[in-house]
Amino acid sequence: MVTVLFVHGTGVREPSYSNALARVREGVAAVRPDVRVEPCDWGSALGSYLRAEGASIPGFAAQGGQGPPAPDPRDEAVARWALLYADPFAELELFALTGAGAVPSSGFVPGPRARGDLLLDGVSGLDARDTVRGAWADAGLGELLTEAATAVRGAPAFRRAIVVDGDPAGALPRLTARALVAYALSRTDRDAGEVSAKARDELVDCVTDALGGDLRVVPEALTAAFRFSARLFENVLGSRLVVARRTPWSGRSVGFFGDIVRYLVRGEAVRAFVAEAVRAQPGPVVLLGHSLGGIAAFDLLASGVLLDGAGEQRAGSLPQVEALITVGSQAPLLYELDALPSRPYGSGLPSGFPRWVNVYDRRDLLSYTASEVFGSEVTDVEVDNRQPVSAAHSAYWTNDRFHSVLHDVLDQVSPP
Repeated sequence: MVTVLFVHGTGVREPSYSNALARVREGVAAVRPDVRVEPCDWGSALGSYLRAEGASIPGFAAQGGQGPPAPDPRDEAVARWALLYADPFAELELFALTGAGAVPSSGFVPGPRARGDLLLDGVSGLDARDTVRGAWADAGLGELLTEAATAVRGAPAFRRAIVVDGDPAGALPRLTARALVAYALSRTDRDAGEVSAKARDELVDCVTDALGGDLRVVPEALTAAFRFSARLFENVLGSRLVVARRTPWSGRSVGFFGDIVRYLVRGEAVRAFVAEAVRAQPGPVVLLGHSLGGIAAFDLLASGVLLDGAGEQRAGSLPQVEALITVGSQAPLLYELDALPSRPYGSGLPSGFPRWVNVYDRRDLLSYTASEVFGSEVTDVEVDNRQPVSAAHSAYWTNDRFHSVLHDVLDQVSPP
């Protein structure tokens, strides 16, 4: 009888492993009821955990691993800049939307020029102001001043904002200044964080003054809209949520990152665990490795070196394994980075390596293609889990296309 040995990925613990195992068993039973699906839960025995009860994580012990800390007012500014780093014109777009109920300019009106026209001229003349040029040069962004001003002048969001007469408090110069600075930071070849928050904010102040703005506080109606959008963005992106809830997040996710690091340092024990599970099966085996489990299964088959019960290395082979299926696995990436324990880059697959099918989903950012780096001996199969990025990595087991691939491999191992 053929056995599918399910080797789970990083950070998986009970009950998640049993739930995934049940999904795999259901899918196999529907097409090949004669095939057994057996567990290989290496995480329960060898997975990482906080041996000092989280002493290295700020606030973890004090909070007992429960609940987020009190909100920090500085989070609002951080969230806003996270939004601006991704879209420098986001605040200008929000300004135009919140002022949509105002009456747009309807043409020439005798008298003083409209505030929007004056602001447009101000942006056009920034590179002629010595104080502005000097401030941008001091921040290391001098070469981007003209480009940023041109980009802001041509941005549809800016054009919409300056024709809406919805800025009685004069907030638009400051929003425009932030857009200019955010655009420049998005265009520099340095990371945005390499410009200090103090220098960034002083640059905004300098540009705001040059554009005729004198307020440091945006009206509450706009502030509420910006706060909501920034929070929504950071929650979706994950960074604000992770920081605000670092304690409970660390407790849940330490296994995810810890398993990876621990495997790269002490992976022999995991490979030996998988090898013993293979030997315990009575017949041919198909190794099904998800994520880090795929790396461990590949390394086991590619190295041919195992540990015995006393921790001593001995030559080993697993002729029972007739096929390897990796799912959402990073083995190809680690090979290209020359970071696989078993195979240095350029060595390819060893002779006698079993049939290998590598399953990936483009929205699973932890999945990679193998044939481009290992060669045509590997078959890459793309599936669509129809899940967003955040859920795609764990969605293979409910995908009929995946079970069809598994069925095809099983038919070639032992036709029904």
